Amino acid sequence: MPRSNGVIERLVAGMLIAGSCLGCSNMNNTQKGAAIGTAGGAAAGAIIGKQLGSTGAGAAIGAVTGLVAGGLIGDSEDKKEAKENAEAQAAYQQNLAIRQARAITNADIVNQVHEGVPDDIICNGIRTRGGNFDTSPQAIIDLQRAGVDSRVIQAMQNCRGY
Repeated sequence: MPRSNGVIERLVAGMLIAGSCLGCSNMNNTQKGAAIGTAGGAAAGAIIGKQLGSTGAGAAIGAVTGLVAGGLIGDSEDKKEAKENAEAQAAYQQNLAIRQARAITNADIVNQVHEGVPDDIICNGIRTRGGNFDTSPQAIIDLQRAGVDSRVIQAMQNCRGY
């Protein structure tokens, strides 16, 4: 009978380890750490407990210890990822605000035309700075009435924003 208990213990340990990894892709780091820690702790506890004469108690103690340790380590990773994501989002927002502030508008185009800036220079400014243009039909009519060349209007229409 002791031999069949060993087979059962190995089977249970294998199922714990395999089960802890199922669905890991949908888990956050805290959950993954807790699951892996529990399985690893239970396996280590069972091995140590067997040497001391109490496999079940060793597995239980190891599982709880692994659960806590794995959860704490995973939580630390989750907090690190959240901080990195927040920093990346803040950098993106700052970059977006800078691009928006630099973007050329319809009023800037009309002002440049009235000041005699050559069309090539205006088009280059659109390419290099980006634009926040109103290219609705009425806006295009207004731009033509203001003397904006069709090449500049086309550059405004082709601009992908800021």
